[in-house]
Amino acid sequence: MDTITNIHTESGISPTSAAQNARLKKSCADFESIFIYYMFKSMRKSTPQNGVFGNTHGSEIYKSMTDQAMSDHIARGRGMGLGELLYNQLKRSTK
Repeated sequence: MDTITNIHTESGISPTSAAQNARLKKSCADFESIFIYYMFKSMRKSTPQNGVFGNTHGSEIYKSMTDQAMSDHIARGRGMGLGELLYNQLKRSTK
């Protein structure tokens, strides 16, 4: 048995359930990232569209990519708490 399997076995967590928990946690963080992205997208629609970059197709792509990167960064960090809340709820319901 390798060390990781021993750790999981001794803690009462099987390697399979540890992998499932990791996948669930990643899925919840991904969901939170998408939610934050759409929140940014809605916020951008509510602001005036003039600015340094103008309102060109390239600036729209740039803004979209920036929003996606920021939402991923926020969700992978502490986030807004939505991913953690969803993870805890789904983890309890899958037991």
